[in-house]
Amino acid sequence: MIADVEVRGTKGLGVFALRSFHVGEFVFRRRHLRIVGGAELPALSADDRIRLCELDLDRFAVLAPPRRYLNHSCDPNAMRHGVKVFAWRPIPAGDEITIDYRLNAFGGDSWPCRCGAADCTGVVEGGFFAMPEERQRLLLPHAAAFIRRERRRRRQRVTSMWRLPPVPPRGR
Repeated sequence: MIADVEVRGTKGLGVFALRSFHVGEFVFRRRHLRIVGGAELPALSADDRIRLCELDLDRFAVLAPPRRYLNHSCDPNAMRHGVKVFAWRPIPAGDEITIDYRLNAFGGDSWPCRCGAADCTGVVEGGFFAMPEERQRLLLPHAAAFIRRERRRRRQRVTSMWRLPPVPPRGR
Protein backbone atom coordinates (compact mmCIF):
# COMPACT_ATOMS: atom_id res chain seq x y z
CA MET A 1 0.00 0.00 0.00
CA ILE A 2 1.25 3.48 -0.73
CA ALA A 3 0.53 4.33 2.91
CA ASP A 4 3.38 1.95 3.84
CA VAL A 5 6.07 3.96 2.02
CA GLU A 6 7.16 7.57 1.84
CA VAL A 7 9.25 9.67 -0.52
CA ARG A 8 12.00 11.61 1.19
CA GLY A 9 15.46 13.00 0.61
CA THR A 10 18.51 10.84 0.10
CA LYS A 11 21.01 11.64 -2.70
CA GLY A 12 17.99 13.27 -4.31
CA LEU A 13 14.68 11.63 -3.52
CA GLY A 14 14.05 8.01 -2.64
CA VAL A 15 11.26 5.71 -1.44
CA PHE A 16 11.50 4.47 2.14
CA ALA A 17 9.65 1.74 4.00
CA LEU A 18 7.43 2.95 6.84
CA ARG A 19 7.09 -0.65 8.05
CA SER A 20 8.95 -3.90 7.50
CA PHE A 21 8.26 -6.03 4.43
CA HIS A 22 8.86 -9.79 4.15
CA VAL A 23 10.31 -11.48 1.06
CA GLY A 24 7.66 -11.63 -1.66
CA GLU A 25 5.34 -9.19 0.08
CA PHE A 26 3.50 -6.63 -2.03
CA VAL A 27 4.89 -3.12 -1.43
CA PHE A 28 2.82 -0.94 -3.79
CA ARG A 29 1.32 -0.75 -7.27
CA ARG A 30 3.15 1.25 -9.89
CA ARG A 31 1.14 3.99 -11.53
CA HIS A 32 1.97 6.24 -14.42
CA LEU A 33 1.04 9.75 -15.44
CA ARG A 34 0.85 8.98 -19.17
CA ILE A 35 2.21 6.77 -21.91
CA VAL A 36 4.37 8.28 -24.66
CA GLY A 37 5.95 7.03 -27.85
CA GLY A 38 9.63 7.32 -28.67
CA ALA A 39 9.02 10.32 -30.92
CA GLU A 40 7.51 12.21 -27.96
CA LEU A 41 10.51 11.74 -25.64
CA PRO A 42 12.35 14.95 -26.66
CA ALA A 43 9.27 17.01 -25.71
CA LEU A 44 9.24 15.69 -22.13
CA SER A 45 10.73 17.69 -19.30
CA ALA A 46 14.21 16.62 -18.17
CA ASP A 47 12.67 15.27 -14.95
CA ASP A 48 10.07 13.19 -16.83
CA ARG A 49 12.76 11.79 -19.18
CA ILE A 50 14.60 10.25 -16.22
CA ARG A 51 11.36 8.92 -14.68
CA LEU A 52 10.38 6.52 -17.44
CA CYS A 53 9.65 2.83 -17.60
CA GLU A 54 9.95 1.04 -20.95
CA LEU A 55 6.74 -0.77 -21.89
CA ASP A 56 8.05 -2.03 -25.22
CA LEU A 57 10.56 -0.90 -27.81
CA ASP A 58 8.78 2.39 -28.56
CA ARG A 59 6.34 3.01 -25.68
CA PHE A 60 7.24 4.45 -22.31
CA ALA A 61 5.31 5.15 -19.12
CA VAL A 62 6.02 8.45 -17.36
CA LEU A 63 5.95 7.22 -13.78
CA ALA A 64 3.91 8.71 -10.94
CA PRO A 65 5.05 8.89 -7.33
CA PRO A 66 6.12 6.94 -5.41
CA ARG A 67 7.54 4.61 -8.13
CA ARG A 68 8.95 7.68 -9.85
CA TYR A 69 11.45 7.99 -6.98
CA LEU A 70 12.61 4.39 -6.61
CA ASN A 71 16.39 4.43 -6.92
CA HIS A 72 18.60 1.84 -8.58
CA SER A 73 20.75 -0.68 -6.77
CA CYS A 74 22.92 -3.44 -8.21
CA ASP A 75 21.65 -5.48 -5.21
CA PRO A 76 18.03 -4.29 -4.91
CA ASN A 77 15.70 -5.15 -2.05
CA ALA A 78 12.57 -4.86 -4.22
CA MET A 79 11.49 -6.09 -7.62
CA ARG A 80 8.98 -4.86 -10.12
CA HIS A 81 6.74 -7.50 -11.64
CA GLY A 82 4.27 -5.99 -14.07
CA VAL A 83 2.79 -3.01 -12.25
CA LYS A 84 3.47 -4.39 -8.78
CA VAL A 85 6.54 -3.78 -6.65
CA PHE A 86 7.29 -6.48 -4.10
CA ALA A 87 10.04 -7.21 -1.59
CA TRP A 88 12.88 -9.17 -3.21
CA ARG A 89 14.47 -9.65 0.21
CA PRO A 90 13.47 -8.48 3.71
CA ILE A 91 13.08 -4.70 3.96
CA PRO A 92 13.27 -3.31 7.51
CA ALA A 93 11.21 -0.25 8.40
CA GLY A 94 13.19 2.89 7.59
CA ASP A 95 15.25 1.33 4.77
CA GLU A 96 15.28 2.79 1.29
CA ILE A 97 13.45 0.60 -1.22
CA THR A 98 15.53 0.02 -4.36
CA ILE A 99 15.13 -1.82 -7.66
CA ASP A 100 17.43 -2.78 -10.53
CA TYR A 101 16.69 -0.33 -13.36
CA ARG A 102 18.05 -2.75 -15.95
CA LEU A 103 15.21 -5.23 -15.44
CA ASN A 104 12.88 -3.73 -18.05
CA ALA A 105 15.24 -1.61 -20.09
CA PHE A 106 16.08 -2.65 -23.63
CA GLY A 107 19.01 -0.38 -24.17
CA GLY A 108 20.04 3.18 -23.87
CA ASP A 109 22.19 5.34 -21.70
CA SER A 110 24.77 4.27 -19.17
CA TRP A 111 25.78 6.30 -16.15
CA PRO A 112 28.00 5.90 -13.08
CA CYS A 113 26.44 3.81 -10.33
CA ARG A 114 26.79 4.98 -6.77
CA CYS A 115 24.46 2.47 -5.13
CA GLY A 116 27.11 1.29 -2.69
CA ALA A 117 26.16 -2.40 -2.97
CA ALA A 118 28.98 -4.89 -2.36
CA ASP A 119 28.58 -6.22 -5.91
CA CYS A 120 28.06 -2.81 -7.54
CA THR A 121 29.15 -2.86 -11.17
CA GLY A 122 30.16 0.81 -11.05
CA VAL A 123 28.00 1.55 -14.08
CA VAL A 124 24.27 1.31 -14.68
CA GLU A 125 24.11 0.04 -18.23
CA GLY A 126 20.83 0.87 -19.85
CA GLY A 127 19.64 -2.57 -20.68
CA PHE A 128 18.68 -6.04 -19.59
CA PHE A 129 20.99 -7.64 -22.16
CA ALA A 130 24.05 -5.83 -20.80
CA MET A 131 23.74 -7.85 -17.59
CA PRO A 132 25.65 -11.11 -17.16
CA GLU A 133 23.78 -14.21 -18.37
CA GLU A 134 23.35 -15.53 -14.82
CA ARG A 135 21.66 -12.29 -13.71
CA GLN A 136 19.43 -12.31 -16.79
CA ARG A 137 18.23 -15.84 -15.93
CA LEU A 138 17.53 -14.79 -12.33
CA LEU A 139 15.50 -11.72 -13.30
CA LEU A 140 13.83 -12.99 -16.49
CA PRO A 141 10.59 -14.14 -14.79
CA HIS A 142 10.05 -10.52 -13.68
CA ALA A 143 11.04 -8.82 -16.93
CA ALA A 144 8.50 -7.15 -19.21
CA ALA A 145 6.96 -9.28 -21.95
CA PHE A 146 8.92 -7.46 -24.68
CA ILE A 147 12.21 -8.32 -22.91
CA ARG A 148 11.20 -12.00 -22.58
CA ARG A 149 10.24 -12.10 -26.30
CA GLU A 150 13.55 -10.53 -27.29
CA ARG A 151 15.50 -12.99 -25.13
CA ARG A 152 13.68 -15.94 -26.78
CA ARG A 153 14.42 -14.45 -30.21
CA ARG A 154 18.12 -14.07 -29.36
CA ARG A 155 18.34 -17.60 -27.94
CA GLN A 156 16.67 -19.05 -31.05
CA ARG A 157 19.07 -17.14 -33.30
CA VAL A 158 22.08 -18.49 -31.40
CA THR A 159 20.68 -22.03 -31.43
CA SER A 160 20.00 -21.91 -35.18
CA MET A 161 23.54 -20.64 -35.82
CA TRP A 162 24.95 -23.81 -34.23
CA ARG A 163 22.83 -26.25 -36.21
CA LEU A 164 24.75 -28.02 -38.95
CA PRO A 165 23.33 -27.90 -42.46
CA PRO A 166 21.87 -31.18 -43.68
CA VAL A 167 24.36 -33.49 -45.34
CA PRO A 168 23.44 -34.22 -48.96
CA PRO A 169 23.06 -37.91 -49.81
CA ARG A 170 26.17 -39.52 -51.25
CA GLY A 171 26.13 -40.34 -54.89
CA ARG A 172 27.02 -43.91 -55.94
